[in-house]
Amino acid sequence: MIKYSIFYLMSGEAKKYRNNLVKEVGPKFGERYVFESKLPAHITLKTPFETKKIREVEEILEEFVKNHQASKIKIVGFGHFKRFVAFLKFEFSKSALRTQSELIKELSKIKNIKIREHDKIWHPHSTISYGNSKKSFNGIWNYLKKLDKPSFEMKFDNITIMKKSRKRWKVYRKFKLK
Repeated sequence: MIKYSIFYLMSGEAKKYRNNLVKEVGPKFGERYVFESKLPAHITLKTPFETKKIREVEEILEEFVKNHQASKIKIVGFGHFKRFVAFLKFEFSKSALRTQSELIKELSKIKNIKIREHDKIWHPHSTISYGNSKKSFNGIWNYLKKLDKPSFEMKFDNITIMKKSRKRWKVYRKFKLK
């Protein structure tokens, strides 16, 4: 089986800001995983799944983007999960939230694509760093809190299939929302 995931790929100044934070924060606090993974700046729309039939996913996405428009999203600050993951926090417009929810409903129609709790109860974010110890997380979080609150507006304008190849995720196919 081949492993895939579905992302929204960030662009523009927001992408540059996120990438610069990743390059700076993780290594500064000895938490290099996000930096070394070289994942593009993204928000996960569908958690990783395995399939031999990616064509089914592609067909659904080809139709899906024809019926959904690009919508607004904003970076509104920093957040964290369980004092472990530090991330950029997003605010999605109602239409953007609906797009992700409808995407998951469409993908759930594919036999053998497992829809997880994180897909249904979605918390849009872009990971900056993991703090694998209380000390490193506290250092990361205290550093982020001292920065000016980031504020970027973007268009939720793509749905991108990522494919895991060896230990790296690579763009497999990008679909543009109209």
